[in-house]
Amino acid sequence: ELKDKILAEAKEKANLEMIAALAFLSSLSVAMATGGVDVSQRTYVDNWSCMVKNGKSFAIVRVYQSNGKPDANGPYSINDAWSGGMSYVDGYIFPCYSCGNPAKQMDDTLNSLKSHGLKILGHNSEGDRETLMANNNGTLGATVGMLWIDVEGTQYWSSSPQNNVNFIQGMVDEGLRQGVHLGIYTSSSQWNPICGGSTQFKSYPLWYPHYDNWASFGDFSSFGGWTKPAIKQYVGDTTLCSAGVDLNFY
Repeated sequence: ELKDKILAEAKEKANLEMIAALAFLSSLSVAMATGGVDVSQRTYVDNWSCMVKNGKSFAIVRVYQSNGKPDANGPYSINDAWSGGMSYVDGYIFPCYSCGNPAKQMDDTLNSLKSHGLKILGHNSEGDRETLMANNNGTLGATVGMLWIDVEGTQYWSSSPQNNVNFIQGMVDEGLRQGVHLGIYTSSSQWNPICGGSTQFKSYPLWYPHYDNWASFGDFSSFGGWTKPAIKQYVGDTTLCSAGVDLNFY
């Protein structure tokens, strides 16, 4: 009986130690996660500085709209994001398939940003990205780290997946020609009907939405050739610091 009691106590102690270790690893993972937001509306310095105080350090701002025009608010929100203390700022493009000419849409986006004095980091510039995050002292000015191509809403796209893939490729080709660092925003429920599950863009970073209020990639399932995401949008259409945002992490 004494032996059984000792074994039971040892087992209980081991279980408690395992639970404590898992809790520690979980808290460490959360602590190491980087929180951010994306916005589609004009967002000001005060909004951004409040978000920074609330633990957000990166922003993704809409820079092109589904009506086929650059977002006039985008450059100003990007400038204000930097002024508000954000450590890293990206832009996202909501393409207009029915407008045609994907290369021009990419060019119009870049010209709009550059006309407001924004600098755009080149592709394969992860080192520059880390430098920005580590040395955000205002000397680098307002910079757009990369552009994400938003692929969602079957009503905005062709009924032909191949036509949609060709359109995205046209936009990607022009972005690369212009030296832009690109990524794709989409989910399996959107990518599969719009692009037929194409794996053509699997080499580009993936930003995916799943509104489970969980800042973790533990929910991710491979699709479109992507086996590892870069960013997760885990809360949609919420308000933070008097601004309409979606919550993200990486």
